[in-house]
Amino acid sequence: MPRKNLTARFVETVKVETRTDYQDEMVRGLWLRVSPSGARTWQAVYTRASDGTKQRVKLGRYPGMTLEKARTAALKMMTAVADGDDPADEKRASRAAMTVADLGALYIKKHAKPNKRTWAEDQRILDRDVYPFVGRMKAHAVKRRDILDVIDAKVEAGKVVQSRRVLAVVRKMFGWAVDQDYLQSSPVAGIKPRGKATQRDRVLSDDEIEAIWNALPDASLFDATKDVLRLLFLTGQRSGEVAGITADEIDMDRATWTIPASRTKNGRTHVVPLSPAALAIVEPWLDRVSREPNAPLFARVEQAIESNAIAAATRKHLQLFDERWTPHDIRRTVATGAAGIGIQPHIIEATLNHVSGFKAGVAGIYNRAAYEPEKRRALDMWAEHLDAIVTGRTAKVVPLKAGA
Repeated sequence: MPRKNLTARFVETVKVETRTDYQDEMVRGLWLRVSPSGARTWQAVYTRASDGTKQRVKLGRYPGMTLEKARTAALKMMTAVADGDDPADEKRASRAAMTVADLGALYIKKHAKPNKRTWAEDQRILDRDVYPFVGRMKAHAVKRRDILDVIDAKVEAGKVVQSRRVLAVVRKMFGWAVDQDYLQSSPVAGIKPRGKATQRDRVLSDDEIEAIWNALPDASLFDATKDVLRLLFLTGQRSGEVAGITADEIDMDRATWTIPASRTKNGRTHVVPLSPAALAIVEPWLDRVSREPNAPLFARVEQAIESNAIAAATRKHLQLFDERWTPHDIRRTVATGAAGIGIQPHIIEATLNHVSGFKAGVAGIYNRAAYEPEKRRALDMWAEHLDAIVTGRTAKVVPLKAGA
């Protein structure tokens, strides 16, 4: 095996045609294993005192573990060996004792929390969908069939989309475990998602709308999050667009919110008329923020509210029903509810800035009408109808005439 005074530059650039181990001349026992694929793995090699056999322990992978960190880890391990410890045997014993729940806790602590903003969703999936099936199993003993049983249970319950989410988290967890040498192989390798992901069609009922709206005042949410959710109900726009409103997008005199093309899904500037109810939500926030361009309207401390934060808050604090709902379901609910009070499909699409059906293809090229008066009328009608739903009073809505 080649011996080399390893340098950061060498570790970064070395390439091999066959798997090659490089022994570090500076730190006794540190090896760099390089594969033709480009993978670089740090290993500690020592002689077991009890029987004189060579033992190899994986320390980590480059670039996650730098040369400096690898040398520190190797020195610590060599010191332990000199004191009579057997790190390889201890690691095998640790792997043998570790349950899937133990592994999941390590994955959340060491990988998901530091690297994933959605780590809480990973935790929720593991707690709800994985641990009840295999949580007490030894992680090294989990087989492919055990994982398939977890995934298939979701599919058989008609939750294909959720089954794919579960598979993604389990795949990531076991893959991380292999990379960190907690396991020798992943039981998830080669498993393909079951079924085809289908488009969500969740539409909130009037009772659900009322429950969510009236739960907001007492919910454990930031005031900004509550008002973002209220504006989702009042405007039907996408959660990322509402969460990202800036002060200069609001024109109080014209009662409009102009979403620039850079922030819309279809790349088109979109003007949203604001109903009196929407204006009442926006106005207090305008008094709190700078009127400089791009100043976020909804901000807490120094961090703007973001779309995924709204979704996470919804999952944690506003899951009031047996069937899970998401902020995007509100947009679908507004479109369906608007149709129910007589607003024409092309006006709904114009109001939601949704290009399909009436506005798609050739029709979209030649039909440039912005429908500004109709959009304002539609959103005013919807706000009136929404108020009736959440208060229980009778709405004073006069449906639009056909063709309006």
